[in-house]
Amino acid sequence: MANRSIPSASCRHRSRCRRLTRMGRSDGSPLLFYADGYKFPDVYHLTRFLSPDPIIALEDGDEIVVVAISLEEGRVRKQSRATSVFNIDEFGGKDFMAKGMSREEMDANVIARFLASRGTKRVTVAPYFPVGMAERLRALGIETTVRFDLGDRRRAKRPDEIEALEAAQRACEDAWARGVDALRRSTVGKERVLQLDGAPFTAERLRAIVEGRLLELGYASDGAIIAPGPQGADPHMMGTGPLHEGEPIVMDIFPQHKQTRYWADMTRTVSKGEPSADIKKMYEVVSRAQDAGIKALRPGVTGREVHQMVEDLIFEAGYDTLRKGQQHQPRTNGALPKGFIHGLGHGVGLEIHEEPSVGSSGTSPLRAGDVVTCEPGVYDPEIPGVAARPGS
Repeated sequence: MANRSIPSASCRHRSRCRRLTRMGRSDGSPLLFYADGYKFPDVYHLTRFLSPDPIIALEDGDEIVVVAISLEEGRVRKQSRATSVFNIDEFGGKDFMAKGMSREEMDANVIARFLASRGTKRVTVAPYFPVGMAERLRALGIETTVRFDLGDRRRAKRPDEIEALEAAQRACEDAWARGVDALRRSTVGKERVLQLDGAPFTAERLRAIVEGRLLELGYASDGAIIAPGPQGADPHMMGTGPLHEGEPIVMDIFPQHKQTRYWADMTRTVSKGEPSADIKKMYEVVSRAQDAGIKALRPGVTGREVHQMVEDLIFEAGYDTLRKGQQHQPRTNGALPKGFIHGLGHGVGLEIHEEPSVGSSGTSPLRAGDVVTCEPGVYDPEIPGVAARPGS
């Protein structure tokens, strides 16, 4: 993950904003997908269909057409948002296969015939459209043009998307609480090492507790961050080794539901026992920065404006930021960056990090319907970092 995130720090308005672009290019050419919904959220967002293999989907105005293999045709008809469904054999699939064509070569010819049946010779494609497929289509007389703003279409969340995001957040909180309960049950052993059920309580064990609960709830979690002590000063350190009394433990949890495909993104900082005065001060500053950032999130402001406001607050509290002129002392050669060293937030949806940015690159005004994180953090290699206030 590129950032630290906290729960429920979002600009979420249930009214869906007006679509700013047509479904396709402004010249009217339809949008063609050749990809799977698991890896490519634009495909799932359009079709609401999951398949491990690429599907052929065309978006033309309000029409969503899927050309399916026989294996998937039934599911496409039952589960997808397609307004029309065809079998590849209607466009020569069996004939091309009988000629010994590879799967991609066959699909290219099927696509060409399908488009020809609609009188279409020009389509818009996503930036990740396979280069090989684009070349095959060009050889068959189909012109492709890349469209780069597809992610922007997913910004305004529908009510069903809000529901899926809220469910993911509740699951995240549930799993976090399971981990915190284990910390409460732990005891303090020699050299302040925590013990759980007669064995050292490690970051690995705490991660297994959290991710095990997420799995029970239907969520996949790939490498939740459980970073104890000094490891928490490195924002993406996964965390390893024994947990100790009085040290901050950064718990950064980001699960994705296996069916809805929506993510949550949440960080809490916890401690078994009393943390140091330095950590308490960092906590208080991050807490105030988070509150200020959340209050500033509203339609019309840019992510950069909110980010810079939070930078100012953190700098005035005595910590560095990455902005020019906001370093209390010159950074020496080889020294790691410290203070507030990442963007304030990002969009969350079918991707863990999506538009809009709430950071220095966030030049786009926020809109009604955006779902974003607000995730300030303060880090110092000499002092374990605080990424988000515990219990927020």
